[in-house]
Amino acid sequence: MLTLDVLPWLLAAVVISLVWWDVLGAKIKARRAARRACDDADVRFIDELALRRLRPARVRYPNGHRAWHIRRLYRFEFYWGGDMRSRGQVVMHGQQVVSVQLDPYPL
Repeated sequence: MLTLDVLPWLLAAVVISLVWWDVLGAKIKARRAARRACDDADVRFIDELALRRLRPARVRYPNGHRAWHIRRLYRFEFYWGGDMRSRGQVVMHGQQVVSVQLDPYPL
């Protein structure tokens, strides 16, 4: 049987687990979006994704509804033309990919 002394620790463990699960899920979706963008552009994705910025953001939807989300900015690099590197970024609001951008590179 659980005592009241254990309850705060159990709640803290649950909250930490949920936050960790959210962060991991967002990173997996961002990596998938970056890889897809690189495949579409015929460049090679370097399997490193770095979180550069994390902040709260208020998002306005097309129907006029507004909601608060965590805005994440991930950076990554890709190869083009042999060993030439360029950068890209993935912007996410919560668990939704908002945009993927590749820096300009010669064709």
